[in-house]
Amino acid sequence: MGITAASGPYVSYGAGTAPTDYNSGAAPSLFFQGQGLLDPRPVATYQPGQAVSSPVCGWLSAGGAMFPVLDYAPSALATTNIAAAFTGSSPVTLVSSSGAGITVGQSVVRMDNNATDTGLLAIDGAGGRVSYGQDATIQLWDPAKAGGRNVRLTSTTATTNAGLTCVVNGYDIYGQPVSEQIAGPGGSATTSGKKAFKYVKSVTFTGGSATSLAVGTGDVYGFPLRSDALLFYTQLWWNGALITATTGYLAADTTSPATATTGDIRGTYATQSASDGTKRLQIQMVITPTNMSTQTGLLGVTQFTSGF
Repeated sequence: MGITAASGPYVSYGAGTAPTDYNSGAAPSLFFQGQGLLDPRPVATYQPGQAVSSPVCGWLSAGGAMFPVLDYAPSALATTNIAAAFTGSSPVTLVSSSGAGITVGQSVVRMDNNATDTGLLAIDGAGGRVSYGQDATIQLWDPAKAGGRNVRLTSTTATTNAGLTCVVNGYDIYGQPVSEQIAGPGGSATTSGKKAFKYVKSVTFTGGSATSLAVGTGDVYGFPLRSDALLFYTQLWWNGALITATTGYLAADTTSPATATTGDIRGTYATQSASDGTKRLQIQMVITPTNMSTQTGLLGVTQFTSGF
């Protein structure tokens, strides 16, 4: 029968003056298959008169206040799963075979313009949504596919790559294009990015020729919604244990506009033990009333991109 939509807001109220209520059937409201938060971005939200084939996206709400946004076991920490150690000039040759948490030949529908980009590397599998109903119009972002993580550069020999400036181009978990600039590492050292990537499109560098330089994934994970504070508004479990310390936590970087070197627009958490493919990262979040009222509050400032 299609979607029933209205502009709202809705208020459910009693049938009398508190504490007296003359509605003999007064009770909590029930919703078939639960309820969720509507994604406000133009490509993902509801547009009056849209085709039934156009998705309407959102996040599942658990009890009306808490949103379970991430639940998966990241692949093991790796040094060469995006690009094997190489010597030469830019651009970096990315891996051509799937393995070690990387899936090659992936595509994404861009969140900024609804175009499709192909030939990407997906980190810990492609992102995605869970669809409902025969028409599959309503789609919730899948916590099992919402894992984005940082990129690391490693000099695998004592020869330094410290003079290089590397740029990683790709997409976040939603298909929003993002670029990050990471300094090349010194001899037998690693430099780590701060932004969470789901897809990698390219890695380029300036400043000379690389020597034994490898590209891999780190253990810094992005929040699917903007996180400004840990413990109450953002709750994490790692390997079955509730995180009760702020060590490894970085709140959303609200620098506007974002740049190639600013932090992640929704915040990150660095796990305090290495990922191994079995330890599970689980995140649920409460969105503050202020953040709920704007797209920037909910999803962070616009990602920086070098223009691809």
